[in-house]
Amino acid sequence: MFPIVGLAIAIVPDAPLLAVHTSTLERVFFGGPMPEPAAQLRRFLLGPLGGTIAGYFLLQAFVVSGPFRRREPWAWHAVLWPMLLWFVVDSGMSVYHGAFFNVWMINVWTLLLVGLPLAMTRRAFGGRFMA
Repeated sequence: MFPIVGLAIAIVPDAPLLAVHTSTLERVFFGGPMPEPAAQLRRFLLGPLGGTIAGYFLLQAFVVSGPFRRREPWAWHAVLWPMLLWFVVDSGMSVYHGAFFNVWMINVWTLLLVGLPLAMTRRAFGGRFMA
């Protein structure tokens, strides 16, 4: 599902999928509708961002469908640590810039969708947090 969302973000940045996020972004940073040059920059930035999201989660799908399924310990870590790094950096920068909405609307839910299965499978991989 996440690779498809990433592609949608990249290809159709003004789609209804992002409407609530976009309107909140406009309100927080512009106090109303975004000026057109800013909207163009947003559309451009969503291209590389969406591509990165799609690629990252496609890689995760391959890790989970093969080595993770075989309970290879490195595969559990290959899902956990990149996700935590992303969450800390993305959330930290969002908070720094006053974009708390991004943490709530995107980051927390993504972390839960990936983190809960990781927490539930930890014992099957030896129960250690370090490789």
